[in-house]
Amino acid sequence: MRGMSRRRFLQISVGTVAGLTATALLQDLAFLDPIPEIENPLAYYPNRGWEKVYRDLFQYDDSFTFLCAPNDTHNCLLTARVKQGIITRIEPTYRYGEATDIYGNTSSHRWDPRACQKGLALGRRFYGDRRVKGAMVRKGYLDWVQAGRPRDKETGQPPVQYFQRGKDEWVKLPWDQAFALVSGSLVDIARTYNGEEGRVRLRQQGYDEDMITAYKGHGTQVLKLRGGMPFVGVTRIMGFYRMANMLALLDAQMNKLGPDQALGARHWDSYTWHTDLPPGHPLVTGQQTVEFDLFTAENAKLITLWGMNWIATKMPDGHWLTEARLRGSKVVVIAAEYQATANKADEVIIIRPGTDAALALGLARVIIDEGLYDDAFVKSFTDLPLLVRMDNLK
Repeated sequence: MRGMSRRRFLQISVGTVAGLTATALLQDLAFLDPIPEIENPLAYYPNRGWEKVYRDLFQYDDSFTFLCAPNDTHNCLLTARVKQGIITRIEPTYRYGEATDIYGNTSSHRWDPRACQKGLALGRRFYGDRRVKGAMVRKGYLDWVQAGRPRDKETGQPPVQYFQRGKDEWVKLPWDQAFALVSGSLVDIARTYNGEEGRVRLRQQGYDEDMITAYKGHGTQVLKLRGGMPFVGVTRIMGFYRMANMLALLDAQMNKLGPDQALGARHWDSYTWHTDLPPGHPLVTGQQTVEFDLFTAENAKLITLWGMNWIATKMPDGHWLTEARLRGSKVVVIAAEYQATANKADEVIIIRPGTDAALALGLARVIIDEGLYDDAFVKSFTDLPLLVRMDNLK
């Protein structure tokens, strides 16, 4: 810089700034440059190691097919992928279309994919910290058994201190000990309420006389089996029916009866007693709601969702509702809240909780008064004829 004049310094400075400005401007306009044509992206991009990492996430060592049978009773066939002995993911089988019956009739792939978010996330329950692993019993109940199952001689009821449900702690038992505990308690209950002494004890507890007459003095009839939430799938309900019937063996041994006289236990289904689903079906027709499958909704002109939040509780069958709407079906939702299925409906009727019966009777009155029913269909395909008395035809 020695010997440079002030004028020369300014000339150089202005030229430098102009050059930098031009360079920056060209960089800003770089997006206007043509993009080179890449015929093979896989050969062009230099680093493809991430692809192996991505594929490794989906590799598995083994797989197996299992039945998912929770409370929603869909009984979906799912495939579990196993890696190093751990289930890493669960997915649909996509093989419903291959199913055949004994006559060779095949199913339809329209059932696929049959799965829901609960089933796909089931692995979290397998390995969750809340999963019950092994047999568990309330400590108070175990103490009652170990004390010889004491009962009040008049009423047959056990001491209250042993039955603090909701307040007690749990004790883990070996399976053999748990089996012996359950079987011993079944025998104890049946013997406690057997015969005339059993009738007296039930009266002391306030049982209705008609119920006491109905059980005929057989202690096994006092035993009432119900699937409960983990067991309401049809694959397990039938197991409880069988268990109830098998207790006739206990009645035969206890009362020295033949097979034509022995009585088993009673089965409480989840419709009539727990009312998990409409209790009117078994009360009127003698069976549960097994005469209708949701796939037939696509043949309906009007679908009334009343007491059923289809999208939330019947997720594997959710597509049938969508396909029914595509075919022109009108959907009406009647509920006590704006539920998940409401935004799929043409009409939504929000009612106060407990007013369903009033609305239903009002609709029935309008249908009957205005003759809006199909007389032949009602007589042939509904349960209404069963409501007509045979003595006076009213």
